[in-house]
Amino acid sequence: MTEIKALIFDLGKVVFDLSFDRVFQSWASSSGLAFDEIKSRFAFDEAFSQFERNELTPNQFRGYVMNKLGIKLSDEDFDRGWCDLYLDVYDEMDRLLMNLKPNYRLIGLTNTNAIHNTVWPLKYAETLQYFEKIFSSHELLTRKPERKIFEIALDYLNMKPEQTLFLDDNSDNINGAKDMGLNTLLVTSNVQMRIDLEKILKG
Repeated sequence: MTEIKALIFDLGKVVFDLSFDRVFQSWASSSGLAFDEIKSRFAFDEAFSQFERNELTPNQFRGYVMNKLGIKLSDEDFDRGWCDLYLDVYDEMDRLLMNLKPNYRLIGLTNTNAIHNTVWPLKYAETLQYFEKIFSSHELLTRKPERKIFEIALDYLNMKPEQTLFLDDNSDNINGAKDMGLNTLLVTSNVQMRIDLEKILKG
């Protein structure tokens, strides 16, 4: 295998934890609609993808979601709930990134949106300092697993796909990276990721 020189990290569920149940609970509290109803009606659908590509404005996305859920929220209540998904950085993640940084180029590649982007860069600033660059889907107008977003990352690194390792918790994103020729690591837990990463980098 070609020597790996750069690691491309997904962020949510790889570097830090997320829980969309917290979003649904917040909206349930604000709207009066039951948590189970909100969870069953919400979908990670094409509108969700469009918002991550910046093809919908925050107001358009809020309106779409509230109409789909059958609720009415203020912008403040919607955004507070929408941003309540962010949990803690995974154990030992800062130490891992600190140890990797002298030997590998580290970049982040995340599907995100204009509302979430007001929260996570500040919340996780201490951990994100280890990355030389964070690529966000809503700024690039493309999202994983689309080919273009991987091309942008590779162009920035000025590397061949086989010189990189892409880590993500989503199998569709992993398959998109594989199709581009990147080495990949499907993350199922923080412990598994650290064990498998060590094996891969040791060759």
